[in-house]
Amino acid sequence: MKPLVWLGIGLIVAWAILWLGIKLAVFAVHALLLIGVVLIGWGLLHSARADSPS
Repeated sequence: MKPLVWLGIGLIVAWAILWLGIKLAVFAVHALLLIGVVLIGWGLLHSARADSPS
């Protein structure tokens, strides 16, 4: 019975680590998307400002 308990604990720990890793990966993907959108917007605003005669 003892090996089954340790196997169960190991599976739960592996699941927790993978769950945390997936959460971090999802956060990183969304952060990169947000940064990309901000940089595109910033670039378009600066190019529009540079093109306008002042």
